[in-house]
Amino acid sequence: MMLALGLAAGSLTTTLRPAAVASAQQSMGNMKMESKSAGDMQMNAAMTRMMQNMAAMKLTGEQDRDFMLMMTPHHQSAIDMAKIELRRGTRPELKALAKDIIKSQSQEIAQMHSWLTTWYGIGSHR
Repeated sequence: MMLALGLAAGSLTTTLRPAAVASAQQSMGNMKMESKSAGDMQMNAAMTRMMQNMAAMKLTGEQDRDFMLMMTPHHQSAIDMAKIELRRGTRPELKALAKDIIKSQSQEIAQMHSWLTTWYGIGSHR
């Protein structure tokens, strides 16, 4: 998670990203080996998709643009994991939190997409 936050915040340079992503993917692979439930596998898959999407980003050095491009898959991963919690979780408090995450981060993604389109003419958001 720390790597994802670092990538989203733009603290790693483009030249370091492939090595950082490879390290994160190795860590995700190790987590998969320890997984015992379908929910664990689904959560790992959500994180792996996020890392792959973030690694595929073509950063420009324009901080505002790159921030939104990197935060979109980060937020989407949180939404995906929250949906898994709704399906598989048992604690009402966490289900309520998952619903809040889905709502707030979906709204934030929509806002970022709107800004990307308005400010940068990016329709595909990549």
